[in-house]
Amino acid sequence: MASATDSRSVEWFRRRSLRACCCLLLSWLLTTPVQTAAAESATVVLLIRENRNESGDMQPLRPEVRHLLDYFERRLQIRFDIRRYPYPRLIDNVRQGEGLAFGLSKGKRLSDLAFSDTFYANYVWLVVRSDAVFPFDSVADLQGKTVGITRGSSYGDEFEAQRQVKFKVEEDVSSDIPRLKKLMSRRMDAMLFGDFHERADEVAAYLHQVTARDMVRADGNEPDFTVLPKPLLVDELCFAAVPGRYDLWIRKLNGVIRSGKKNGDIARIMNAGRK
Repeated sequence: MASATDSRSVEWFRRRSLRACCCLLLSWLLTTPVQTAAAESATVVLLIRENRNESGDMQPLRPEVRHLLDYFERRLQIRFDIRRYPYPRLIDNVRQGEGLAFGLSKGKRLSDLAFSDTFYANYVWLVVRSDAVFPFDSVADLQGKTVGITRGSSYGDEFEAQRQVKFKVEEDVSSDIPRLKKLMSRRMDAMLFGDFHERADEVAAYLHQVTARDMVRADGNEPDFTVLPKPLLVDELCFAAVPGRYDLWIRKLNGVIRSGKKNGDIARIMNAGRK
């Protein structure tokens, strides 16, 4: 039978060993760097088309687009390395595997790329002078007209097949005001304007708001322009990349897109830009 002295010795040794283990654990915690979620987040190169004003300065991303990208970053615990290029260079760089592209739409010209699900739609509207409104139902109704477009842009396979054949195009910078000035000076019959608004009256109100200070006629009234009631194109926007290289990220993006559309998160983010 163990003596009381032996029992006390065993207990003392046990406590001393426990204290030593605790000290070692504390020392390890203090000297080992903490791996935060931010540090572990992957960085994904994201290519976005640049827009420049008439002075050549790059325009910032629209607030709703920035908020949408923030949403994807939070949901996927990633960080986008955003690189902005003119449309032709963006397409070339995507094909070379530089990264994912944001906001492209499927079509024959891009059939070599892999696309995500559609996350939203961009409506392409025809803006005309109010004294030169014409009926529009399809691309055929542009016969003989001059249409202002953003340089380097694509507006669907049918439009691309008929440009410079049934109608002429006037290519310009993406800034709205200089393009509207050209329209009002009769240098074109219509200009194309892409926007997330789904109704022509919403688009007209938005354009009048953003051009109110810069486009006032000599009589002090706002310029007369009208948005035709039917869009030329409903452009479904996706992420895209060279096949096989970013398939995992496209699958992950699809998961966020599907849940974000189902619970209304994406619609709320994009609609906030219409206020």
